[in-house]
Amino acid sequence: MASKTSGSMNISLKGYANLVKELHKINKDSETVIKRTTSDFKTRAPAWVAAAVSQTYGIKKSEITKAKTSAKPVGKIVVAGLMVDNVQLTFSGRVLTPTHFNMKPKSRPKSTKDETGKTIRRAKSYTVTAEIFRGQRKALGSNVFLGTNKGTADIPFQRVGQSRTPIKAVKTLSIPQMITNEDVAAQIQKNIDEGLTKRLEHHLKQAMAKQGK
Repeated sequence: MASKTSGSMNISLKGYANLVKELHKINKDSETVIKRTTSDFKTRAPAWVAAAVSQTYGIKKSEITKAKTSAKPVGKIVVAGLMVDNVQLTFSGRVLTPTHFNMKPKSRPKSTKDETGKTIRRAKSYTVTAEIFRGQRKALGSNVFLGTNKGTADIPFQRVGQSRTPIKAVKTLSIPQMITNEDVAAQIQKNIDEGLTKRLEHHLKQAMAKQGK
């Protein structure tokens, strides 16, 4: 599986033709309406996309919307070639480990030792599970275990073969792969269609109210 994926999708705004007719009525303020709606889309589109993704998958919306400030961003969503009646989203991101999907346990159970360092209680056995699809928690496999990821938080590893080594990190999906899921893509279209139409109508009403003064 590739370590990073990318993609894009076109979003068409339903009911645009009728709104354009209203824009023609206000003439001089139509450019301002379009400009403000464009600005709204740039700032709000990631949240609309994140809401659609988290509705199907077990990842938190905040992990997607805060990608720009994350030390290790899970992905990036940007607006490209924006037109009010036809917008395009481009997205990229690395393939994620199950830690982003409500993985349990979050860390490897440890043995209890006495003051001399002697083990007095062995670590409890555990099964690593994750909620890749929201509401569907599943075990990642009998040969999956938690280990340190270069000194950071524990992530799941899987043995390749019958021996203790070699091992490989368990990976799931990337943000682009989740976005192109048929159900997610349809929900993104719906979220943006509803959200962008509301913002356009909002700015249109403001412009018309201003003209009526």
